Amino acid sequence: MGKMSMGLRRIFESAVQHRAISLDAIMKAKRQAENLPGNPSIKKLVASGSDPQHAVYVNTLNLISLFCEQAATLLPLHKINDFMAKWQEIYQPAFPPMSPITGSFFNCWTLLDAAFGPDKETVGTCFLAIADRLGLDAMQIQVAKNLNQSRMGLYEVIQRKGQGKFSELRELITDKRFTTYFPSGYQGNPGDILWVRLVPPLSDSVDYYVAMTTPYRLLLQTTADWLQYFERHGIRPGATGVEAKLHAHMKYGKNPSYWSEFIFYGYSNYAADVILLTGFPDQPQTQPAHREYRH
Repeated sequence: MGKMSMGLRRIFESAVQHRAISLDAIMKAKRQAENLPGNPSIKKLVASGSDPQHAVYVNTLNLISLFCEQAATLLPLHKINDFMAKWQEIYQPAFPPMSPITGSFFNCWTLLDAAFGPDKETVGTCFLAIADRLGLDAMQIQVAKNLNQSRMGLYEVIQRKGQGKFSELRELITDKRFTTYFPSGYQGNPGDILWVRLVPPLSDSVDYYVAMTTPYRLLLQTTADWLQYFERHGIRPGATGVEAKLHAHMKYGKNPSYWSEFIFYGYSNYAADVILLTGFPDQPQTQPAHREYRH
């Protein structure tokens, strides 16, 4: 547990005692994120065609978001609160044409990836630091851990699978393959390069990952071009410690807004189920909306 989380836990206990934070509100949201069989809202989603795993992940992410609303004004999280407010105002997250920064990307980025302090603490890690006070069950804690450990990744579409919404992906650098469910309905075509956040299966009875963000498809640049990008950042397939380097780079970037600015300036076009980007995050001259863009 990092310094921010430890300080938050102490202040959180005091804030609950003095009613500065509504533990009842958080507990109500917690009940809404209970396991699938007893949860009408999730059952309704599933009945309408939503994937059960995706529904559970979304509800837990919503719980983390509510925790953030309650706790972000406390001293240890002031920096996070200021950070979220700043970028909320700049990006106005929604969906193109209003904003290429989708709500799903913004929430995962600000809650799970935007890291502060020497221990790289996030809203998500602070949430886990007080999870025992929220009465979470083992499944909910595991879902929260999965979300916190997740990151964006670059994947090549290998093939479509099943009856819609499923594709087999291969991650660049690691060469790992993932059968993936896309809530947006996007499956892509073999050879497409996607940038998306995956979360793992929640039980042994399923074998597919879930895309937690609207997929971003990367145009014009090839797999070889992206391997050169990773080479520029010292991330080489097969090298010692490459997975840890890849994880850190994709999760935290070179600075907290590294990847969000790539979306903002690399935005090219969109469809109902996918957003199109062009360029590289370390080369502004390749990003269509950037002032340094060169045709």
